[in-house]
Amino acid sequence: MGFFDDIKKNIFDSDVDFFAESDEEKEVANQSNQPLSVVIKEGQFDVNKIVSYEGETLRKFEFRPLKWDQFISQDEAKDRAKTIIKKIKKGLKSHFLVDGIKGHGKSCFVELFANDIDAHVIKRIGKQVNVDNLVDIINEINGSKKKNVMLFIDELDTMDWKVIKVLNPIIESFEIAGKKIKPFIFVGATINKHILIKNNPDTLDRIPTHIKFKRYNSLDILQILEQYIKELYSDENIEPEALVTIAENCKYNPRTTIALLEEYIVEQDIKKVMKNCNIIKDGLNNIDIKILQTLNTSNKAIGSNALAMKVGISQQEYERQFEPYLVEYDYVNRVPSRIITKKGKEFLRCL
Repeated sequence: MGFFDDIKKNIFDSDVDFFAESDEEKEVANQSNQPLSVVIKEGQFDVNKIVSYEGETLRKFEFRPLKWDQFISQDEAKDRAKTIIKKIKKGLKSHFLVDGIKGHGKSCFVELFANDIDAHVIKRIGKQVNVDNLVDIINEINGSKKKNVMLFIDELDTMDWKVIKVLNPIIESFEIAGKKIKPFIFVGATINKHILIKNNPDTLDRIPTHIKFKRYNSLDILQILEQYIKELYSDENIEPEALVTIAENCKYNPRTTIALLEEYIVEQDIKKVMKNCNIIKDGLNNIDIKILQTLNTSNKAIGSNALAMKVGISQQEYERQFEPYLVEYDYVNRVPSRIITKKGKEFLRCL
């Protein structure tokens, strides 16, 4: 019996032995009372086949903090990182999860942490990991010569739940199907922790430290802008008033902030930038306004799918890109369907 067979037997020997890939397979299995077959296939991205670019070296396109003091705000998260590093030095289990809004620097935070402990980092995106390449990852961990090894799974919520189940005994006891694994630090990052809570609470229980990123404020954003300009755009003509406008209209998201800054550097007209990006007021754009207008004209609460259809976007786009900010800043309430708040109505009147 091979390693993959050991894993299947160890993980999937409960009520359901195997999982079908298609409805046709399910129907055949139901008629024959035979177990369903496993089909886990994904294309492999072989970087060895890429021919590296050897042309003219271009300017730097981004600045990423190289030291903790360059990582603006998130002081509580940075303090937790210091505690985890102390645990590592004592040889304690040191897995952690970083949970936060997209564009807030979770990956950069993990990179800084890895540099601090001089770790061999194995980074993957959740949906790219299947059982076959998980075996490759384990072998890379076992073969590493460095004292500290980190397996970093970004977008952990997108990983197939069957593969996450395989991870459970690995991160808990560094062993699977009787085979030992070199102790390592497991790090997950997600913007959808609620999905993990719903589908994989047992995995979350095996991760001792959960770090929650907070949304930045306008002062944080101004610091990020000043640092970014110093590192990349010190020779550009940038009006201080434009920076204030960006800080007030980026929904306090660093990634959005940088996009607005770079558009301003090109246009040199902050009003044109706001118009180009459909930003109406206080960071809310034309879709945000349409969401509020739709709720304002409804005589009852609206579900997320129906609201998204009325606005002309997908439910996933509404829930991931628009609702978190609108709810957090009290423009919309969930009861559990969506209604406009007093603040949302006042915002529309001010327009």
